[in-house]
Amino acid sequence: MINLNEMKKVSLFTAMMLLLGFGLHAQQIAPQAPQNAAKASDFTDEEYDKFVNINAELIPVQQEVQGKMMDAIKAEGLDVQRFQELMQAQQTGKLTDASDDPEEIGKFNKAGQKVMEIQKEVQTKAQGLIKENELSVQKFQQMSMAYNQSQEVRAKVDTLISEKMEQQ
Repeated sequence: MINLNEMKKVSLFTAMMLLLGFGLHAQQIAPQAPQNAAKASDFTDEEYDKFVNINAELIPVQQEVQGKMMDAIKAEGLDVQRFQELMQAQQTGKLTDASDDPEEIGKFNKAGQKVMEIQKEVQTKAQGLIKENELSVQKFQQMSMAYNQSQEVRAKVDTLISEKMEQQ
C-alpha cells in the first residue's frame, strides 16, 4: 500500500521531472525567448480552460507515476528520501560527497534509470493529453512556468480550478 506522506515527497520530484522534460522538449522545438514576468493577459481564456482541463486529467497520471517511481526506488533497496538526497547531490556534482558507498551509488543509478524509463512513459502520456486538448506542448510549458512565476497567472488558474471543482 502506498504511504500518502511518501507520495507527497515524490510529487514535487515528479512535477520537477515533468517540467524539466517539457522544458527540454520545448527547447528542441524552438529556442526560448528571455522570460519576462507573465501576466494573466498573456494567455487567452480558451488557453486557460485547456490548461486547467489538462492538469485535471494529469492528476491521475501523476498519481500512477508516483506509485511506480516509489516502487522502482524501493525495489533497488533505497527509501524515497535517500533517493532524493542522492538525486540532489548528483545534480550539484556532489554525489560522492553524499555517499561513499559504491553499493548505494549502484542502487541509486539503477533506480534512477528505472525512474527515467517511467518518466519517458509519462511524458508520452502527458504530451498526448496536451495535444488531445488542442494545446501545444510549448504553450503548456509556458503556462506552467507562468503559473510558477506569476501570482497573477496563478490566481487566475486557481480560480478556474476552484470553479471547475464546484461544478463537479
